[in-house]
Amino acid sequence: MSEQFDVIWRKGDGEKPEKAQHVADAAKEELLLRSLNLSTDAENSVRYNANKENLTISEYITSLVMSAVQSA
Repeated sequence: MSEQFDVIWRKGDGEKPEKAQHVADAAKEELLLRSLNLSTDAENSVRYNANKENLTISEYITSLVMSAVQSA
């Protein structure tokens, strides 16, 4: 397996390229989702519903939490 790779951005290089920002955002979303320790089915439901409502995972989870807080 080759260990060569292209560095597309390093901290301190200025603004992140759109491609690098997209990868960083996707990683944050996955870390958030996995940190909730949900079942695989629940994780898939969150991904599906977020996508269906055209929201990021964090936006979708925030909307769920705010709905629960407002109804309490």
